[in-house]
Amino acid sequence: MMVRNYNPSSWQITKRLLGYIKPFMGTYIMMNVTAFGREGTYTLVAPLLVMLIVDYVLVPVGSVQSNWFLELIKSWTGISDRLGLLTILVILLLLFAALRSIFSIVHRTYRGILSQNILRVLRRELYQSLIRKSFNYLNKVRTGQIISRATSDMNAIDLFYSETVRESVRMSLQLVFALFILFSFNSGLALICCIPLPFIFISTRLYSSKVRPYMIQSKAKYDSLNSVLVEGITAQKLIKGFGQEEAFAARFEKENRDYVEKTMKTAKLQAAYASSGTVYSAIGIALVIIVGGVNVFNGTLTLGEFLLFGTYFTQLVGPVRMFARLIDFYQDGLTSARRVFEVMDQGEDVPEISRPNELPRLKGDIEFRNVSFSYEGSAEILKNVSLRIRAGEKVAIIGLVGSGKSALTELLPRFYDVSAGEVLVDGYNVKDVSLKSLRGQIGFVLQNIYIFSTTLMENIRFGKPDASDEEVVQVAKAAQIHDYIISLPEGYGTLVGERGLTLSGGQRQRIAIARTLLMDPRILILDDSTSNVDAETEFLIRKAINALLKGRTALVITQRASTCESVDKIVVVDNGEIIAVGNHADLLGSNEKYRLLIESQTLTMERELKTDG
Repeated sequence: MMVRNYNPSSWQITKRLLGYIKPFMGTYIMMNVTAFGREGTYTLVAPLLVMLIVDYVLVPVGSVQSNWFLELIKSWTGISDRLGLLTILVILLLLFAALRSIFSIVHRTYRGILSQNILRVLRRELYQSLIRKSFNYLNKVRTGQIISRATSDMNAIDLFYSETVRESVRMSLQLVFALFILFSFNSGLALICCIPLPFIFISTRLYSSKVRPYMIQSKAKYDSLNSVLVEGITAQKLIKGFGQEEAFAARFEKENRDYVEKTMKTAKLQAAYASSGTVYSAIGIALVIIVGGVNVFNGTLTLGEFLLFGTYFTQLVGPVRMFARLIDFYQDGLTSARRVFEVMDQGEDVPEISRPNELPRLKGDIEFRNVSFSYEGSAEILKNVSLRIRAGEKVAIIGLVGSGKSALTELLPRFYDVSAGEVLVDGYNVKDVSLKSLRGQIGFVLQNIYIFSTTLMENIRFGKPDASDEEVVQVAKAAQIHDYIISLPEGYGTLVGERGLTLSGGQRQRIAIARTLLMDPRILILDDSTSNVDAETEFLIRKAINALLKGRTALVITQRASTCESVDKIVVVDNGEIIAVGNHADLLGSNEKYRLLIESQTLTMERELKTDG
């Protein structure tokens, strides 16, 4: 689940969204100008031209002989007959229609430029925030939740900019100009036209307050649906291996139905709102026809003016009704933006001080001084641990699963912060140094090795992108993976499948070792796991590890007696405490817990050998 207690107001979210327009203000202005030119100008001018055609050309009223605009046309063109004036007015209608088409092309271009540039910035900020998240935060969220925020939520935000922001400005201008023109002709009838507008506005407000919770619930269900989808893809072997295809399909269908159910509730509210808007519009049209018709009978309103009011009433109702659609986009965009900003604003990596020290090239001294640690909201994993490791020492860390071995190594690069005590490298408290200068000098070869879906060359070069091809080949040889790579048709340019699935476990581990060697770290954290590999592969991995350990301070998480025999000292961890420190021979005789750990590992290996035999 996502982290809770994140609830900024709708106005705060709106201001933040609008703030992204500022760097593209020129594009935003051009988008609005061309939007009004595309719709507003033609929509407002065409009814006036039709009124002139009706009242002054087709059925001229005796008491109204001329109009200033027609007089201007007559003086410019010299045409005064009715057919000539009709032709000119129709040509003007066509010209405005053509102008509308030109504005439309330019407008669509600016609209796309604005929304896509803003989305580019938003996606960049979202991704940058994700790669800076703390492990505490990432442990609480599911991949599907993040993916839905980066895809469907971004699409909803796109509609906020491309529809809500754009149309609200255009519709507001159109509303103001239409009211001005109507009141200039007949203020009484103009007031009649305005009667339905407050009811439409009030119903819009009621709709807005009711639809928001359903939209939030719908998007939460979409998160769950996406998470099941991602798990179904990434855990294919496990699902098929346990014959759980049908069970997973049923789980997906349940989430799918729940999502549809929540979405349909939103759709029903939207349909109800649209229907109420239609009723209010019909009432307004009826009032205009009745009152306007009476005025025509009385001679206080011409037929052309009557048609003008009928047409312009839609210019009033149209924008107000459009707000129903815009409210949808606004509420949906607001809900999506809240979810995107929730990811961006929460769970930042462990904080740096305002002016952290930049570490020089480390010698490799490490000290854990009275360290206690617990994951957020859990029991203590480490309890008052103190340990000193000198530069260049190789230290094996051994203990049962859950004893705190991994936690000890995760505090050194500040993947997590201590609850109490201090972690020091070369005398520097890790909290006082920049994360980049600290982590850039610590190498990792862990049990769960990630290989990127790119070439072998780029995978090895990951920690040092500017490394030469010769440097990559050199570390690949030291990691005992060069011969395999050059045996491939594309060599170092071979593309690796997603997560390295086209490589064996031993090959992935040796590529990880080459990657770490290229970084040349001063401190190394190694998960010494060579289980489930054949003897030849284990031999190659051992040679690669020996090359990696040379000249470095190393913390090796292990259960293997052979590793314990080769290191400078061994740290035995039990239930979050260091219960013994010494070499292999001394600990076998003096510490029962260590002896039992080694014996159990040896017994396990003997059973595996017998099984293989």
